Amino acid sequence: MEGSIPISALIHATTMVAAGIFLVTRLLPLFIVIPYIMNLTSLIGIITVLLGATLALVQKDIKTGLAYFTMAQQGYIVLALDMGSYQATLFHLITHAYSKAILFLVSRSIIHSMEAIVGYSPEKSQNIIFMG
Repeated sequence: MEGSIPISALIHATTMVAAGIFLVTRLLPLFIVIPYIMNLTSLIGIITVLLGATLALVQKDIKTGLAYFTMAQQGYIVLALDMGSYQATLFHLITHAYSKAILFLVSRSIIHSMEAIVGYSPEKSQNIIFMG
């Protein structure tokens, strides 16, 4: 993934996740009328959770792993929304935005500290395997 850490924190923590959830929330009254669509969005949420968590576990790059973790959390938020729990959806969205922004900003500190050990190489300094 290219881009600076603050931009990645802004995009992955707040903008992308909130925009997708906002769209699903606005279309929810339409989805409730047709139960088939509610089942479909729940299935998409489950697939997103499983796929995002699985792909996050096998990544070697710390920023890519965090991006896939965001994908899994978005699936959880869609599932909470499909169950009709607006408060849980909003709570998860806000706490995810704060925690993910902090994780992206801390990842820069980890990458910077790894450069002293493995040298200035983006392939090595962002590699989770070298971090222990």
